[in-house]
Amino acid sequence: MNRRHFLKNSAALGFYPLLAGGLPVRSMAATSPLYLNPCEVTDRSMVIIFLNGGNDIINTTVPLNQMSEYANFRPDIRLPENSLITLDQNLPDAQQIGLHPALSGFKDLYDDGMLSVVQRVGYAQPNKSHFKSLDNWLTGSGGNLSNVPTGWVGRFFQDRYPGYTGNPFLGEPDPLGILFGNMNSTGFHTFEEHNYEINLSGQDPAGFYTLISSLGGAPLTDFPNTEHGEMLQHIMSIDSSVNVYAQRISETFGNGTNAVSYPNNNLGDQLKTIARMLNGGSRTKIFMATTGGFDTHGGEVDPLDTTQGRHAGLLGGIGSAMTAFQDDLAGLGLDNKVVTVIFSEFGRKIIQNGSYGTDHGTLSSMFVIGKGVEAGVHGDNIDLNIQDNPGAPNASQLQNDYRTVFASLLQEWLGASDNSLNSTFLSPGLINNRPNLINPSNLVPPECYYTPQVPTVCACLQVRVFLEGYYDGSQEMSTQLALNGLLPANQPYNQPPFNYAGDEALTNLPEGTVDWLLVQLRDEEDFSQIIAQKAALLRKDGFVMELDGTPGVNFEGVPDDYYRIAVLHRSHLAVMSNEAILTNAPNFVYDFTTGLSRAAGVQQQKLVGNAWTMIAGDLDNNHIINSSDFDLIKNANGQPTAYQAADLNADGQVNQTDDLLWKNNRSKIGELK
Repeated sequence: MNRRHFLKNSAALGFYPLLAGGLPVRSMAATSPLYLNPCEVTDRSMVIIFLNGGNDIINTTVPLNQMSEYANFRPDIRLPENSLITLDQNLPDAQQIGLHPALSGFKDLYDDGMLSVVQRVGYAQPNKSHFKSLDNWLTGSGGNLSNVPTGWVGRFFQDRYPGYTGNPFLGEPDPLGILFGNMNSTGFHTFEEHNYEINLSGQDPAGFYTLISSLGGAPLTDFPNTEHGEMLQHIMSIDSSVNVYAQRISETFGNGTNAVSYPNNNLGDQLKTIARMLNGGSRTKIFMATTGGFDTHGGEVDPLDTTQGRHAGLLGGIGSAMTAFQDDLAGLGLDNKVVTVIFSEFGRKIIQNGSYGTDHGTLSSMFVIGKGVEAGVHGDNIDLNIQDNPGAPNASQLQNDYRTVFASLLQEWLGASDNSLNSTFLSPGLINNRPNLINPSNLVPPECYYTPQVPTVCACLQVRVFLEGYYDGSQEMSTQLALNGLLPANQPYNQPPFNYAGDEALTNLPEGTVDWLLVQLRDEEDFSQIIAQKAALLRKDGFVMELDGTPGVNFEGVPDDYYRIAVLHRSHLAVMSNEAILTNAPNFVYDFTTGLSRAAGVQQQKLVGNAWTMIAGDLDNNHIINSSDFDLIKNANGQPTAYQAADLNADGQVNQTDDLLWKNNRSKIGELK
């Protein structure tokens, strides 16, 4: 499909698609897209996993201090004591847990300091209906509030980004929340509804066969003739926000990889997709996945071997999927960026039924997993002798309201203030008794809690590039020139061959500045015709910004129209967009880093890691890397630290590292003249 026509068609519908490429995972969840405050939490997300049906927590974490009662109440479905995995022999008796033998992966996570178990979780007035109980969990009503029309995740996002309308904005190109596996979206509802989440179901990570659904709006009718185009044809019931996000979702998946193999199960597929999207640059704040089958009224265990059966298979699937997910995050360098929390809508009865199963109960446990977690057990084992009339744990045993668990993670991990938590959970005072789930070295300090940020919509051009010589291979570039005080205060493109006469000058250096760039608008058809140009700054995550740190480039006085974008640098081959871009498309990002075809011409960029970069070595800016460039490196070799084009890797020195960059790229010819 012609991208220009796609933009025009979208504009007629009153929205613009966000066609950005992968943003750095380390820049995830920025409260301020300018990165001016170094204590902002910019690189974290939370994964929530729902065990649909009501997981039997008594057979998941067996209370080792009550084995005789356990055998008495569950004579036919109890697990043999010698089959249980002792979680931690150093725990008090009231917290001694024997994990189901299928959960050896959880034991490994605990021993590695990455698992926290929160016991006796629920709410004061439990409901044993699947639908109503889940509704209570997702709305944050806790069973005490009736007819709550919004979800706690939606209220959290609404507090953090007041006025968000379901479209990308500066600093946040991704959906704030993504649902997987036919997950109930109630938790994301606001009064506007469905602005805060995209629902991805029917996952097949190998081909990214995805059904993207939400409410309202006109469906896409034109699709690119690509692999991702096939995916987009499965979009149904799409509103404008999904139109905007479809390409972005496709690109983050396409840009990402996985470092390990996953088990072939439903949860494994979902977690594999999440890890790949994060690796591809997704900045989504909350992912929610689900796996079902936990309504084990019958056949929960194999009567001949209670360590086997339906429940064992389900728990084994969770354990293997979570182990793979954590290994994947570690292999991708993302394990300090993600925390996972697992819950079910309720537990099951203490007493067994007559069908080798259990019926709906009340209290359960939650599991919090991640490198940043404070490993341990919060709360005591359920007392098997204290039951309600149907034989479920009596609600008087409640020790941890589920909202306090989520509140702890929102504050300690994502930086929500007390005011935000009160707005999110509608229960002032409830949040005062939160378990400490994040280890001290990963806590967000109170002075760094976010303040609500109204989304900023900009009609300026958003451009993203990486410089090969400066790029570290992990979605960031070196800022050594700025840190060493070598960047000039005045733009450096006022000499041949650039001869740009602009008077741009710095008064303050924005955080994360890499170097100066020269950005041009060129005629849509006659590429040699420069319509406008401007000196700008390059941020370490690849985004071009104004001198005050505002992302984007604003060409004041230039009529809104379609132009080619050209980016020039003093030591790298220039690049130009492979298509004409409308200058007044809100939040549109032209991302050169996502593909070779983003730059006009043949082989105009170089793949470094998972990103495409501008090619290092064109020191004299004659659009060819040859011996004249090497002569400049040779002449500057060994000179004192300075700001000079021959310093291809921006470390302030000219040496054999710069020589090697030139050698690897010699004879490269640039398209832009």
